[in-house]
Amino acid sequence: MNKPTFGALFTAAALLGFLWCAPLVLAQSSEGLQVRPAVIEDGIAPGQTYKFSIKVTNVSGADKVFFLGAQNIKGLDDNGQPIFAEPSEATKFDLSSWVQLPSDSITLKGNETKDVSFSVHVPSDASPGSHFGGIFFDARPTKQQTTGTGVGIKVGTIISLKIAGDILEEARLREFSTNKLVYDIPKVDFLARVEDQGNVLIRPHGLVEISNMFGKQVATIRVNDAGAPVFPGEERSYATAWEYDGFAFGRYQAVMTLNYGDEEKKTIFGTTSFWVLPLKPILIGLGIVLAIVVVLYVIMRMYIRKQLRDMGVSSSKRADVDMYGRRTNRSSSRLFAIVLGIFLLCVVVLSVLFLMFA
Repeated sequence: MNKPTFGALFTAAALLGFLWCAPLVLAQSSEGLQVRPAVIEDGIAPGQTYKFSIKVTNVSGADKVFFLGAQNIKGLDDNGQPIFAEPSEATKFDLSSWVQLPSDSITLKGNETKDVSFSVHVPSDASPGSHFGGIFFDARPTKQQTTGTGVGIKVGTIISLKIAGDILEEARLREFSTNKLVYDIPKVDFLARVEDQGNVLIRPHGLVEISNMFGKQVATIRVNDAGAPVFPGEERSYATAWEYDGFAFGRYQAVMTLNYGDEEKKTIFGTTSFWVLPLKPILIGLGIVLAIVVVLYVIMRMYIRKQLRDMGVSSSKRADVDMYGRRTNRSSSRLFAIVLGIFLLCVVVLSVLFLMFA
């Protein structure tokens, strides 16, 4: 049997984060106790008994008594950390009742290390799939220990066992979205929500590929490289982000591909889109265009007047000249009004977009 060992010394908070997010953690309990491995993961069969061992070290200089206990894990909280069940609370992932500890307590001298062996007897009717629990060492008797989600100062080992049988690895991508539809700068946050519809722990991981409005791929970002899992029958959210220092404009499409499964490699997909409309550059560009039109309009009027003066137009032709000037002025005014209208329309549209979606 392959029993992976991971060097670890941790508080309960570090212990909880360890199983779900990282391959290796090292920390120290307030009670001066080192425990390794931090996690025991194995595949086992119904009706069999398996033996495991935990190495415990009293890192304080004083002799201490530590009380042993086992507890079930019934789910994950919003942060992906395990929720421990009450001692009398049954869960569909029961494990603690299968654990046979060598004693209720152990005594360790200062800086002494002991191997604590225990056995797990799997009932013949054990449901296939993942079962979770923890073995803890505490300086207080069991009746004084805090249970449930409030396990605060216990130190111990998380146990994750996969029972052979009708293993179901099935996941569904419930959501893949951005936090906004329109961005003024290419700094985009993605959220994926995955549901584990099977009976074993899954660790979805993969990529988000981002393409611009011309179909060119501009970025690839990774999702859940740490391997944070989803608990059977529950959902978990994964966040990732894309940030680009260069110029970005237009509509972008993001395609997420997540892989999972130990028995069989499976894939789930999701697609979302968003817009990048850099407001400042757009307004600056429109302002420059408007300024050029205004300057051309003024220059045109000054040029017409200068030409008339140079031509020395007589008073008898003043009416014709005035009519020509009025026609020219009307044409110039129409052009100016059209450009000004387009500019104002662009400003209004952009403002509405950002007020609605930004």
